[in-house]
Formats: sequence, structure tokens, C-alpha cells
Amino acid sequence: MINNGESPAEFFNYRYHPFADTYRVKTPYLGKQDNRFFRTALSLISTGKSFVLSGPSGAGKSTLVRYVLSKLDANCYKPALVPYGGLQRNGMLKAIADVLGVITNGRTVPLLIKLQKQIMQMASENRSMFPVFAIDDAHLMEKESLMDMCSLMFNPDRETVAASFILVGDETFEKKLSLQIMAPVKTRLTGLFSLNPLNDNDSLEFIKSRLANAKAPETLFDPDALQIMSSHCRGNRRQIMNMGTLLLAEAYVRQEKTISAELIFNCDQIEISE
Repeated sequence: MINNGESPAEFFNYRYHPFADTYRVKTPYLGKQDNRFFRTALSLISTGKSFVLSGPSGAGKSTLVRYVLSKLDANCYKPALVPYGGLQRNGMLKAIADVLGVITNGRTVPLLIKLQKQIMQMASENRSMFPVFAIDDAHLMEKESLMDMCSLMFNPDRETVAASFILVGDETFEKKLSLQIMAPVKTRLTGLFSLNPLNDNDSLEFIKSRLANAKAPETLFDPDALQIMSSHCRGNRRQIMNMGTLLLAEAYVRQEKTISAELIFNCDQIEISE
């Protein structure tokens, strides 16, 4: 501990670190395109549709999808965010099984069939629950795994939709789905939505929203510093979070309560030209 024993929160007079990844903001910043996708996603899920959200790393896809899932009525939906994490085909099915509470032991019945039966049973119970799965990093999934997800979308007994899937991937995902070999997957998806990096104005609003959620002083960043951050990170939310973290650490060491343009240019951890 430095600065006469003061913690960063005491020194800067904020309640939470504005750019920490150790807590989730209940209501994340939503720009114009975020709000449009949010409304569209809720509408599509209500009609049992599945779709893709693609975009570059740091565009805010996972945060936005988590927010969509959090806004679904818990009495009607069973939402889950499933990270791909390099899982092979059976590992992906086991991840889905864990969400649904399906026992994966035994080889008498294939796991895919068990999952199909469980989803159909959920729809037939008096208090029916509609599963909504968001698969992160779906652009890395094998074709067979993607086909498994498609097979879980439908209830063959009722000839109705059994579950909705939101497949989240980077900007290469749309190209992957356009391949002829992926036609069986693409035809089962209602739409492909792209999320772009924030523009300069939205970047500023994103930073300000993080500061407001952290209950940080409005003077924590001076206007010139905010403009530099916005321009330097080019709308990448992850880079904004990382840059903000480095700048606060630098200011804490220097015992400067306000992040200035001068501090940014003098910070060894950030390469930026004047």
C-alpha cells in the first residue's frame, strides 16, 4: 500500500474501480446500435428465433448478449451463456447438459438424444420453460457442433421450435456461415447481426457511464484526456477498459487525482504520439 496507506478507492474517491473486470455493471452502456440489437433480440426470442451476433473483439458482444439474457422473464425462459472455450463436440453437449441438469453418465442413449428429450419435456410441463442459449466464440465451433445446436432448436413431436440459440462470434463468423458446407446451419438462423466498434462520441459516453457506475468524481479524467482515450482506442471497449486501468495505476503512483493529457503522454505503459 502506498500514498500514506490510502487505497486507490480512497485516493480517487470512487466507490468501485471504473474499469475493473471484477464486478458486472447491472445496466451496461448501450449505444444506438446496441439498443437496436437489444430490442430486436428480445423480439426474435419471443417468437422462438435463433440468430448470430458477430463483430470484432472488444465490440461488446458478450456484454450485450448477457444483458439480453438478463432481461428475459425468468418464469418463461431458461437462459444460459455457454462459452465455447475450445470444447470438442461432446464437450459442447456436456456444457449444455450442465445447464439443463441432464446426467451425462452412461452410454446407452446418446447425449444429443438426452438433451432433445429434456428440452421437449421442459416444453410439455405445466410450467413450460423455453431454453435460450448464447454460445460465445461460436466462430471456432466445428460444423458438427453447430449442427447439434440446430438439432436442439426444434421439437419434432410438436413440429415447433424447442429452443433459441444466439451464436456469438468474431467478424470471420459471417464468412464462415456463407460457405456452402455451412448452408444447413445458416438456413436455420433468422438473421446475422454485426456489432461495430463505438464511434468517438459513443466512446466518450461509454467512459462516462463507467465513471458514473463507479460513483467516481467527474474530474477524474479531464476533457483532453477523455478525447485522447476515445481517439486512441478507436471504439474498442476492451482497449478503453485496459487503458483506463493503466492510467489510474499510473496516477496512483504519481499521486495525481486527475488523469490529464500530460499524464497519458508520460505513461510508459501506453504508446501514443502527441
